[in-house]
Amino acid sequence: MASNRSLQSWLTYLEAIHPLSMDFKLERIKTVLKNLNLGKIAPLIITVAGTNGKGSTSTTIANLYHSAGKRVGLFTSPHIWRFNERIRIDLEEAEDCDIIAAFEAIEAARGEITLTYFEFATLAAFYLFKEKQVDVAVLEVGLGGRLDSTNIIDADIAVITPIGIDHTAQLGNTIEEIAREKAGIIKDRAAVITAEASPNISITKRVTESSATLYQNGRDFHYQLQKSGKFHYQFQKMPELTLPAPALKGLHQYQNAATAITALYIGASKLGITPSQEIIVEGLKRVKLEGRFQQLSRPDSPLIYLDVTHNPQGALVLKSLIEDLRSEKGESFEIIALLGMLKDKDSVALATPLKEVIQSWITATIDDCDRGQSGEALAAKIQPIIQQTILVAPSIAAGCKLALEKARPQDIIIVFGSFHMMADSLNWFKENRYV
Repeated sequence: MASNRSLQSWLTYLEAIHPLSMDFKLERIKTVLKNLNLGKIAPLIITVAGTNGKGSTSTTIANLYHSAGKRVGLFTSPHIWRFNERIRIDLEEAEDCDIIAAFEAIEAARGEITLTYFEFATLAAFYLFKEKQVDVAVLEVGLGGRLDSTNIIDADIAVITPIGIDHTAQLGNTIEEIAREKAGIIKDRAAVITAEASPNISITKRVTESSATLYQNGRDFHYQLQKSGKFHYQFQKMPELTLPAPALKGLHQYQNAATAITALYIGASKLGITPSQEIIVEGLKRVKLEGRFQQLSRPDSPLIYLDVTHNPQGALVLKSLIEDLRSEKGESFEIIALLGMLKDKDSVALATPLKEVIQSWITATIDDCDRGQSGEALAAKIQPIIQQTILVAPSIAAGCKLALEKARPQDIIIVFGSFHMMADSLNWFKENRYV
């Protein structure tokens, strides 16, 4: 392939070279990794799996290590605006030229082996982390854990965020089955951090089998919220810290932050770091992540919140955030939902807890991927649960326009249901002077 191809040309090419968008067979990517001859991609490797909170926790871990003066590589997925978001060096998006160089090296190394889009992205992150000599590589698992592309290298620290029902076709129909797949990131004698105070038996069993060391929320690290919004955090018998509220909104972000801080404490000695209140405060303050109950506003207009919630567990978190808004603002406003979902997601389970706190619903068509579905199909699925008229928009942009036309200045519009909803809605609202 010609070396003067643009990044977009490469991405178009990658979408076509493997017959499946997801292919959970690690032999192919392991062979290509071996051909690349990278060795260990960083002195400290941290892999983050779970159903919810992976992105927030991974990003917070990266910010904490960066605040401690270490060079950090961060790999996350999916992206909202552009591919470069997936690979960050010292919190900055990788440059097009660097990603292209990584793709060229992978293309040469793969020979006749086909790779999926995500496998190419994973190897590109590994290549750039090694090339840029990062001190710590933070890897967010794409789906599951055991058979995810990120799992082809051994993590020193495995972080497992809260687990719920999602991706049942690939991971199983019960929490125990899904937890077993997530626990696949635990390697022999690794450190394991569980965000949940009572980790699933599949996780504790894997810890024992791997002779790993478990650091459990509520036992090995503790956090406690204060009325001021600040929180106390303590790792084992280390001094207790008083810390500011996480930059990301929601009570669940305290759990994510505490889990991330624990990853700093555990990896600190390996990189010659002494965690301090100053380092941790600075790291927490710097965390930014689009699409996590992200607020947009303009004068005398409804508030907008954008959130990537797309599963039942996330819906409960979103419900809590809406209830917090109700407590803060009183009862004189309505919540208008703009919902778009992929057809393989459980829209009924998502809508069920939210019907109590949302007054008006609009469904939008997602048509930028094979898994997208029409607003009409989505409305038909949730209408028996919502039991009210649902407006349907032919596109995400049309849904934003319809929501704004329907809303009064004191109302709140929440856009959610998929990562695919984020870029188009962000674009539309920003074009309409929302910041």
